[in-house]
Amino acid sequence: MNMKKIICIVMALALCISLFAACGGNGSSTASTGSTSSTAAEGGETTEEGGESSAEGDVIDVLNQTEKMPVSIAVMTGFTQSDSEMEKMLEEKYNIDISLVVLPGWSDGQSQISLLMASDDIPNIMWWWSMDTEYNKWVQAGLLQDVSGYMQKYTNIRDYYDKMDKKTLFYASEADGSIYRIPGDVAEPSCECLWIRQDWLDNLNLKAPTTIEELEEVMRAFTEDDPDGNGQKDTYGLGGDGYDFRSFWPWIQAYDLAHYARFCVDDDGVVTYGPANEGTKKWVGDVAELYAKGYITPNITQDTNRDEEMANGGFGVTYSWCAWNNPDAAPMLSFYSTNPDAKWVPIDMVKGENGVPQEDPATSAAWAYFAITKSAQDPERLFATYDDMCSLENYVERRFGREGEHYEYDENDTYVAIVGPDSEENTSQNIGLKIFDNLFNRKDEGNISNTPETTALFNKSGENSRYAAAHLVEWKDPASFETWTEYSADIETEKDRYLWSVIAGTESIDGWDNYVATLNSLGLEEVLAEANEDYAALQAEMEEYLAAHE
Repeated sequence: MNMKKIICIVMALALCISLFAACGGNGSSTASTGSTSSTAAEGGETTEEGGESSAEGDVIDVLNQTEKMPVSIAVMTGFTQSDSEMEKMLEEKYNIDISLVVLPGWSDGQSQISLLMASDDIPNIMWWWSMDTEYNKWVQAGLLQDVSGYMQKYTNIRDYYDKMDKKTLFYASEADGSIYRIPGDVAEPSCECLWIRQDWLDNLNLKAPTTIEELEEVMRAFTEDDPDGNGQKDTYGLGGDGYDFRSFWPWIQAYDLAHYARFCVDDDGVVTYGPANEGTKKWVGDVAELYAKGYITPNITQDTNRDEEMANGGFGVTYSWCAWNNPDAAPMLSFYSTNPDAKWVPIDMVKGENGVPQEDPATSAAWAYFAITKSAQDPERLFATYDDMCSLENYVERRFGREGEHYEYDENDTYVAIVGPDSEENTSQNIGLKIFDNLFNRKDEGNISNTPETTALFNKSGENSRYAAAHLVEWKDPASFETWTEYSADIETEKDRYLWSVIAGTESIDGWDNYVATLNSLGLEEVLAEANEDYAALQAEMEEYLAAHE
C-alpha cells in the first residue's frame, strides 16, 4: 500500500469518526487542524485510576502553537544527525526547538543515562532499555511524568499498542493505572526464523531439513562435502552471533521447558528456571557434540558479529531475522555483494523431541522505553506533539521520508528506497531518516519496508511461537522480584560460564548436577520460591487488566 493509499484510509477513518461524533457524541472534536493526526477520547476524562496527568480540558492543537517549545530528547548514537532535514521539518511543523542528547552506545549508554537522570539537566524525553531498578527509583523520586491521562486524550500511541497486543501497555503501567514509561520498541510476536543456503543444498542435491536429525546431517554435509565447490575445507554448517545462545534456537525449541535465560512455566503453573531444566541439559549436550565435530563456526563461543561474518560466505545455516527477507536488508546486501551467485532462503523450523516446531517468541513488553521527565516545561503539549508524530502518516514520513523523493513504489506496489534510512547517503546529506529510532517503532502497515512476503514470514513466525510463548514467564516488574534482584548476577554469571564451557568443550555435560547444585547455592532455590508466588499474583493482575480494557 503506497503513501497515497494510506493517507486516503486515514482521512476516511477521520471522516467516519467525525460523523459519529456529530450524530451521537457530545459535540466535541479534535482541536488540531491541517494534517495533524492527534485524536481525543470522547468525554474528556481519564479512565485510569490514580496518576497525576489528566485528560480533562481542551485538546492541544499541536500544529498551531505560537510559542516555541524547547525539546531535549535522549537518543542512541547512530540516530543523532543534528539539524537534519527531518529535524528541521518537525521543528517547523510543531513550533519546537529540538536538542538531541546523544547516548554513547550500547556498552556505555546505561551509565550515561544514570548520570543524566541524576543531573540538573535531565532531557525532556529520556530513552532507556532494561534498567528496571533504576526506573523504579526515578518514579519514586518524581523524575518521570505520569502520562496515563494524556494517553486517553491523545491516542495514536495507545491505539497502536492496543491493536497490536493489549498486554504491552499492561507491562508498562503501574498497579494504580499510572503510566510513567512509554513502550519504545516492541518486537513482533516472533521476529526470527531458520535460514539456509539454498545454493549449497542444490550443489549437494539435498532437500531442506524438516527434523533436527536432518538439519544435523545437512550441517555435516555443509562442513565436509565442499558445498561451494572450491576444493577447500573452509565451510561450516552453522554460524551465528558469537556468545549468543539464540544461535542455537533449533535445538533449544526441540525440548519442553528449555531456555537459555528465561523462567519457564508448565501446564500446571509451576515456574522453573529454564537454564537449570533437563531440557536445557539436552540441548546444550547436542550443541556441544556438533561443535566438537566442527560443524559450527569455531568463533561462535566468542563475542563475534555474525553480520560481519556473513559476507565471508563460510556457513550455510543460521537462525536470524525475518526482516532479512526484505530486499534492502543490510546484512544480505553486504553478503550478496561478495557472493552474487549464492542464495539464502527462510525455511520452516525443524521438529525436535517434543514434536512441536517453534520459533523464538518475543515478549509482549517493550525491550526499550521512553518517558517525559520532570524537566518538560509543558508535559501535555510535549506528549501531544510526540503522539502526533507517531500517527501512521507522520511516522512513515519521519522514518522513510517523502514518497517520490526518498522512496517510491515499484510495479508490485512494493517499497523501494531512493535514499535508504540506513544508507550512507542519508547520513552524508544529513536527511535524518529514522530520527528518534526506538522511541516508538510501528510494526504494522507503517513499516512500509516490509514486502508482502516478509509480512507473511513475520506472521508465520509469530503463529509458530505461541506454544513456546505459553511456557515462558514474562515479568511485569523484574525489579520487584527481590530475590532475583539480589542473586541474579551471580546465577547468570555461573550459568553463562558453565553452558558456554560445555559447548566449547572445556567442561563436560556430565557435570550438570554439580552445576545445578552451584546455582542453588547461589540462591536459585529462594528465587524459585518467590517466582512461583509472584507468578500467581501476576496472572491475576493481568486477567483483571485485560478484562477492564476489553
